[in-house]
Amino acid sequence: MTPTLMSQPLPKISAYLITLNAAAHLDEVLTSLAEADEIVLVDSGSTDATLAIAERHGARIVHQPWLGFARQKAFAMAQCSNDWVINLDGDEVLPPGGVIAIKKAIIDYPGHSFAFHRDDYFMGASMRFAKMKHFRKAYPKSAARWRETDLVHEHIDVDLPARILPVVIKHYGHDSAEILADKKNRYSTLKARQRLEKGRRFSAARMLLIYPVMFLKLYLLHRFCLCGWRGVIKAHLEANYFFLTEAKLFEQQFKQKNNISS
Repeated sequence: MTPTLMSQPLPKISAYLITLNAAAHLDEVLTSLAEADEIVLVDSGSTDATLAIAERHGARIVHQPWLGFARQKAFAMAQCSNDWVINLDGDEVLPPGGVIAIKKAIIDYPGHSFAFHRDDYFMGASMRFAKMKHFRKAYPKSAARWRETDLVHEHIDVDLPARILPVVIKHYGHDSAEILADKKNRYSTLKARQRLEKGRRFSAARMLLIYPVMFLKLYLLHRFCLCGWRGVIKAHLEANYFFLTEAKLFEQQFKQKNNISS
């Protein structure tokens, strides 16, 4: 690291997130963002304690009807007052000192955006022995664009190389088998629709092979095997997402071809 911290003030940074009935973990999420200079929370109609929790943490609340994942995040990013931003979901928690670590990294590594590893919690416990994915979470909004055509698994393009920081996010979005199965069912519908809109066609080979291939990839290569029976269950649920995506793509093509309304 370059010794710039003594002579240069820490940059200001905004945190933004989108919510809908996210009260379950929101207090912990917003506590982890307390050192941000601004928290922007864009809500699409919560009926639980989400807004009360956000107000307690001093977040700036913006009400916006649902636009889709990517468009909603693009809207939220545009509401931020500072150029440097951090994006978290309503079930992602930075470790203590995470915001300060990001601010220091902005000074020490100019010309970079920043990514963090994410530790998925499943059935109430960490999956830390499994392979962790990393996600780009901190960047200047002036150099970033959400791919607004993405219906699910939205992606952001940033005109700066990503540097992975030693910051691990807790992710509670897969906290139970029921939550994960429900999410994967909904996401597979959106993914199949997105593929159909992009001209992707159903593949018989993919339909037959995707489940066992993805299960083995997750269980062995992604080290779910080190997480006991939780790893077995999670690998099955994740593999089923890929199968459902193919099944729903076939269904949508079949209905389209035979003029069957959904």
